[in-house]
Amino acid sequence: MGLNSMLFTSPARDEQLEKCLISDPAHIGEGINGTGEHVRRIQIALNELESLALGVDGIFGQATGDAVENYKNRRGILAPGQLTADRIVGKGTIKRLDDDIAAFEQSTPPVTGLVAPTDLGAAHNHLACPTPPRVSAPGPDNRAQHRGTPINPIGNAMRINIYGEGETDYLGFQDFATEPQFARGRPLTSTTLVAGSASDICARSAPLSAVTLAEIRRIAQSALVGGCRFTYASNPNVFQTPRADILSLGTVIQQHRIADPANPGNPQFDMEVWVVDMF
Repeated sequence: MGLNSMLFTSPARDEQLEKCLISDPAHIGEGINGTGEHVRRIQIALNELESLALGVDGIFGQATGDAVENYKNRRGILAPGQLTADRIVGKGTIKRLDDDIAAFEQSTPPVTGLVAPTDLGAAHNHLACPTPPRVSAPGPDNRAQHRGTPINPIGNAMRINIYGEGETDYLGFQDFATEPQFARGRPLTSTTLVAGSASDICARSAPLSAVTLAEIRRIAQSALVGGCRFTYASNPNVFQTPRADILSLGTVIQQHRIADPANPGNPQFDMEVWVVDMF
């Protein structure tokens, strides 16, 4: 059947991880198939499932080995005759990682987390939120809805919402555009913002063109002075294309799928959200 999680299969299936699922010689460890994109995805999975802060560098080193060993011991993933887990990702381990991360991806973000799981967002005076014509897709109350937008931002520099419509105003974000043909009155990042000026950047249901990605990287605050967090949300179909670009921006620290309350049980209306601590 192959792997099923979004992390391990999108935007394309990882050949090494698929081999690991079915072949003992294809296992992954320190010095054994231990470098590449497949290792980055394992590191992201371990960070999410174990609340770790592994460097996502694609190198299966000691820290990654320690994390694999601890993950397997906590879940009893032992080979016949083993009393404690080894440090290798083999068939059983990759299957369990895939199952666990798939369940994590389908979970709703916690209300105290990094992303708003509901249209109401974090606690605020929602009656002050903008309405049409500024908002093109309001919620049932005809005001900006906040599902999939950031909450608990870093907040030590500017907060930027690319192609926003006021849905993050209440948290101090400002709406900007990256390309003039889509600006609709929003100021352009390229002519308004200096490099390294943003601690929080978000985009929702907006394309991540080469220009937009370049601007995100340009305006993101360096890790040396506090770093930058990027949040992206969109429906599952739109999300397929930019997933590789999002992975290239930094370390994924949360990924979730949020159901549309108006279309429960219909996944095409779900919202996929990834939160990245940028490099």
